[in-house]
Amino acid sequence: MCVYVDLAQVEGGFIQGVGFFMYEEFLTNSDGLAISDSTWNYKIPTVDTIPKEFNVEFLNNPHNKNRVLSSKASGEPPLLLASSVHCAMREAIRAARAEFSSSGSGGSAVTFQMNVPTTMPMVKELCGLDIVEKYLESLA
Repeated sequence: MCVYVDLAQVEGGFIQGVGFFMYEEFLTNSDGLAISDSTWNYKIPTVDTIPKEFNVEFLNNPHNKNRVLSSKASGEPPLLLASSVHCAMREAIRAARAEFSSSGSGGSAVTFQMNVPTTMPMVKELCGLDIVEKYLESLA
């Protein structure tokens, strides 16, 4: 096992998953042709997307004969682990909606549809950008 290759697989798999859940909105036109076919209009994770602190640890267990001993399967689990980012974003939106609904703005904090990918414009909409603006004005 080359720990450096495995480390890159884990980090890359996680960031790829973050892109899938939060950035990579693939758009097509009415004919089904891709209109988000380049990095000008198809946003992928970049260096500023990667967490500043990203801890990866491998367990050294030579006694387990069924362990993965190469990089071939070290990227898939963190790809799926990136769903945790989507879940965390859902809880942040739920908290924002609860805060703004308690300030008398109305709306349901509990129930909302959050599709994948959830891009930042969608996050702002789900939080209720108009409610946020009213809330900030009320603080001034």
